[in-house]
Amino acid sequence: MPATPRARPEKSTLSLDAIVATTLALVDELGFEAVSMRRVSLALETGPASLYVYVRDRRELMALAYDLAVGEVVLPDEADGDWRARLEVLVDRIVATLGSHDDIASVALVDVPTGPHTLRVMEEMLRLLRLGGVDDAACALAADLLGQYIASSALEIAARLRAQRELRRTAEPGRATAAVMSAEFSARLDTVYRSLSPEEYPTIHALAPLLTGGGGGDRASWKLRVIIDGLLAQHSQ
Repeated sequence: MPATPRARPEKSTLSLDAIVATTLALVDELGFEAVSMRRVSLALETGPASLYVYVRDRRELMALAYDLAVGEVVLPDEADGDWRARLEVLVDRIVATLGSHDDIASVALVDVPTGPHTLRVMEEMLRLLRLGGVDDAACALAADLLGQYIASSALEIAARLRAQRELRRTAEPGRATAAVMSAEFSARLDTVYRSLSPEEYPTIHALAPLLTGGGGGDRASWKLRVIIDGLLAQHSQ
């Protein structure tokens, strides 16, 4: 009898969920800009034309991948404190979640994501602001301001994690810790600032130790507190 041909593994059924999950996984691996419709189709062992049955274009696909990432965010509850504490927890969780998916937060810098998971966290964010006494007009502006803060902070985290992965790949794991990377970054800035002429750049020169002091999570918390304090101050005027 003739030999039985070796069977190829059966391809997974193509679906919107599979396409979006694959896209987010590729962003995690390669970064936002490197993920094209063709790259996604190759990963799914299909042709690019097959993807257009499910999405209009790359922009829509990336918006869906962004929303899938946001779906990992767990909303805070009363155990997390009052409205302000819960708002800070919520923002921190969104930042951390998006930052863990490389630069998928880039989507929010050029578009207004409106997927169901994004709307879920936005609803909670606005609800907490109103609970804190922020008026409706300020709430609407705060959604945009906090969105920009979240996206930029997430991209900063993603850049650091990407640098850490690169250091590990180049056999320099000892430099891949947050403490070492922060110290090296501060040292580079310090070298630049201290080389400036005190006459030409008197303020930068004077503030150099503070400008390069790092701060990490404390600095991020300070920024968020200033935003919320500003919203409350605006309300009191």
